[in-house]
Amino acid sequence: MMLKKLIIYLMAPVFSLSMIFNQSAYAEWYLGGAVGVAIPHTVDDLKSTGDGFSVTSSGFDAETAFVGGIKGGYFFESIPYLGVEVNWSMSAPDTDKEAVALTISGTATGLGSGQVSGDFLFSADVDSYSSYGFLAMLRATDEDAKAEYFGIQPFLGLGFMVSTIDVNSATLFNTAGTQLSTTANSDSSTDVGFILSTGLNYIVSDNIKVYSEYKFGTVEHNLTMDAGVDSKFTSESSSVVFGASYSF
Repeated sequence: MMLKKLIIYLMAPVFSLSMIFNQSAYAEWYLGGAVGVAIPHTVDDLKSTGDGFSVTSSGFDAETAFVGGIKGGYFFESIPYLGVEVNWSMSAPDTDKEAVALTISGTATGLGSGQVSGDFLFSADVDSYSSYGFLAMLRATDEDAKAEYFGIQPFLGLGFMVSTIDVNSATLFNTAGTQLSTTANSDSSTDVGFILSTGLNYIVSDNIKVYSEYKFGTVEHNLTMDAGVDSKFTSESSSVVFGASYSF
């Protein structure tokens, strides 16, 4: 929670300053779209709790998945290396029978019902994972990119994101692959986290750029997929995308 507040407090002055500049300078607006690969990081802090019990899990990995997204933003004529951006992306990174070690304290209900600590296989059917990012952006100017970097324009963004994960079901298997239990309900969680973006534009013309971009995001989610059982975990994900943008 403190991290979320710190990010918002740090970024708010940047966005406020940007709005002030926008009153006295014409902005370079841009719109873009990209596709690529989402690469979830290891989930190593999944913990489910209920009345008198807790279940903690060893680390497991979701699968890589297709990701697509769009973005829009502007850079200021008076300070052409500084701008702001809003972006959106969506993927669906499932987990398919990943080996996990569960530590069960008390008498668990929900997914761990009837089980004791030991080794299992875990699957999760994720309907979607989407995020809206709000970033302050820095870049080499168009003039510098053309004159010094052969049209290649580095950029860097830092900000916060509003992330939503929609999970259809989670299932537990024994190590032989026999299903032991599955969640009773689907659930979704929307939370605020941190996002970092970095990449390279290539200036094709005065209005058109192609780009490659790496993004990293981290956010804590909470899900309730069985009555009386709350599950909390940190979702960290990278993505690599390729796309094009139009400036006007």
